[in-house]
Amino acid sequence: MSKKYEAISFLRKANKYTVVLLCRVIGVSKSGYYDYLKREKKPASNEDKKLLTRIKRIYTINCGTYGAKRISKELKSKGEIVNHKKVARIMREANLKSKVRIKKSTKESKSCSAGFIYENLLDRDFDADHPNQKWVTDMTELWVDNQKVYISALMDLFNREIIAFEISDSPNLQLIQDTIEGAQRKRKLKTLNGVLIHSDQGSVYRSHMYSDLSKSLGFTPSMSRKANCWDNAVIESFFSQLKVEFPCFYPNYSRASYKGDLSAYIKRFNGKRIQERLGFISPKSYYLRYKKSA
Repeated sequence: MSKKYEAISFLRKANKYTVVLLCRVIGVSKSGYYDYLKREKKPASNEDKKLLTRIKRIYTINCGTYGAKRISKELKSKGEIVNHKKVARIMREANLKSKVRIKKSTKESKSCSAGFIYENLLDRDFDADHPNQKWVTDMTELWVDNQKVYISALMDLFNREIIAFEISDSPNLQLIQDTIEGAQRKRKLKTLNGVLIHSDQGSVYRSHMYSDLSKSLGFTPSMSRKANCWDNAVIESFFSQLKVEFPCFYPNYSRASYKGDLSAYIKRFNGKRIQERLGFISPKSYYLRYKKSA
């Protein structure tokens, strides 16, 4: 019953008619709801207080970007097993909330200009058994001191590592080429034969120059369907995450510092940020584990 009362607890300042209506919809009495508001909260136990201190430490170190599940796994890695539901309850009581990702409010329209439209070879299969089989790439915009900059990133789906990350004032082919060649150097590959690189239908990826680049480097292009962000969901999710988390770690980034700050963020993302899909270890740790077992 208390959960139903919690569902309308935000209505303390609402008019009485709204409260009556919500109580009827949820199936509780108005008097019972007001009694619930007056009820004294159960004091936290000493165990919960100590756990809250540890939760706050992890929450603060990660600038508020870790939720209950990730904090629970972080505690487990330190030898303390706590159910994520208990962590969620304690965080809720302490009014600790992870940063919510910002959703795009509009869809970016795609023009039908001339160029190459490649087959969707990835076909939303975002898993890879080995490194350098499937790479996904995309560009995004970031505002720095009221000026727009463009970020190009390339991720290996095997361990969800950002293996290349480039910044430019222009969203041109050179930015894309620098990203792909940077990934090739990162993975120490003489050729990109056998590597699938998936992108959206951005004009740069559809260009004749990009087609020539794929032939010269040897990779196989794959492309999302028109205006379908889900076909490239993993890299889209990364950019969404970056735009929320980056200002948390570097709230005072500026035109003079943003490149270094972004590089530091990517280094942390690859080396320290645990991921559920990887068994709650970092992309770098997952890759090193693979190399040792190979």
